[in-house]
Amino acid sequence: MSEQDVLIDRLAGLVERRLGLVPALETRQELATLLADLAPRRRWDDYLDQLETAGPSDPELRALAERLTVGETYFFRHQVQLEALVERVLPWVQREGRPARVLSAGCSTGEEPYSLAILGRESPRVDAERLFITGMDLNPRAIARARWAHYAPWALRSTPEFLRERWFFSLPDGGFALRPDLRDSVVFEERNLLEDSPFWMPGSFDVILCRNVLIYFSPETARRVIARLEQALTPGGFLFLGPSENLRGLSESFEIQQAGDAFYFQRGRATRATPRPGTLTPVATPAPRATPAPFSMPTPLGGSLPRPKDTAATPEGTARAWRLFEEERYADARSWLEGLPESEREQPVMQLLRAALHLQAGRFQEAERLSEVLVERGVQGAGANYLLGLCREQAGDGPSARARYERAVHLEPTFALGHLRLGMLARRDGTPLTARVALRLALTLLAHEQPVHLALFGGGFGRHGLMQVCQRELLACSEGP
Repeated sequence: MSEQDVLIDRLAGLVERRLGLVPALETRQELATLLADLAPRRRWDDYLDQLETAGPSDPELRALAERLTVGETYFFRHQVQLEALVERVLPWVQREGRPARVLSAGCSTGEEPYSLAILGRESPRVDAERLFITGMDLNPRAIARARWAHYAPWALRSTPEFLRERWFFSLPDGGFALRPDLRDSVVFEERNLLEDSPFWMPGSFDVILCRNVLIYFSPETARRVIARLEQALTPGGFLFLGPSENLRGLSESFEIQQAGDAFYFQRGRATRATPRPGTLTPVATPAPRATPAPFSMPTPLGGSLPRPKDTAATPEGTARAWRLFEEERYADARSWLEGLPESEREQPVMQLLRAALHLQAGRFQEAERLSEVLVERGVQGAGANYLLGLCREQAGDGPSARARYERAVHLEPTFALGHLRLGMLARRDGTPLTARVALRLALTLLAHEQPVHLALFGGGFGRHGLMQVCQRELLACSEGP
């Protein structure tokens, strides 16, 4: 084997390890051309050594990703899947006023997430204000074009004329630009499906589209990618692959669903009767975890959420209440809490959980009463003041709400959600400079916000959804995040 053959093999292996891609080049000579272009003057060993240890943002690694991923896509591609997502899945996810967090993985130049954003606004069954869409791709040039949102006529070849007129502006060169309000509703990130990052926190998304992406991966890499997507989905979340892709040999954690001619997958469901084709069956209650992960680290709420050391030996009590809350079974959690012995029900952290449940159900007076009791007792101060601020906002009392949020962040300066609410109030009050300061601080702190804060006070939003709220508020202040 020649020296060049060794280098080409090394490059192919490196591309698969670092980017997860099996280089789709037809001949070894073309791969050699790629190597020569990216490593001029034949300093190939130095170039490959650099790639071995390069960080995700390294310019050379980004340039390599750009050369190897030239995604051809267009608006409303595989439309039957998008229609199933909008008409079946999103209304189910958004039941009881919940937000829907959607990830378009391998979004290329943005046509897929923007198509979904358009359909979400067109459908009377979707609450567009609670639809949060993120597009990600490892190609930096594709992400830049997605954010720019200018497209050639060929990208709109499957776009109905009435949607083209409603959501696009014609450009002098014959192309089209997406309406700014729609463009700004989608967040784009340059990311690698294989990178370890808080972006992939468990339960970050309700729906993930990863269509026509697995074809670039080896079977082993595809298994790693599907495992990562499964982790990032909520229990019962949905995964959409390309029409010719399936999970055979990649995962046994999903069940196939069908709506008309569209097929997709649902994560982590218990055994159930086979549904009629075209129906969407509610997610069955997940089986209780034998050893739920404890909250062992003290939180800014004034303590850890209690977990019994032996859950199997203590099937009832506060641990059960928290587990129901985590599973978003709010009515069941409220019923369970009310049935607990008074000594358990009156624990400060359980009082706070009860207040959060009342707030989630729209029982603002009861939530306010419980929060006031905690403030008077001097326990769970940051969380209780935050809930009081939400109650005051619901009552239309902005000054009182602001005072409560200010007290919350005074007691706990890293309380990201308090800074977020202060920023939102400041923007609506017409003080954009104050708003930007608070929102930028919230955006930074949200990356490290404790999971217990997100669960109790996030209103159904996870870390990523709340960061999107921050970014939207910053855009409304006429300054990007």
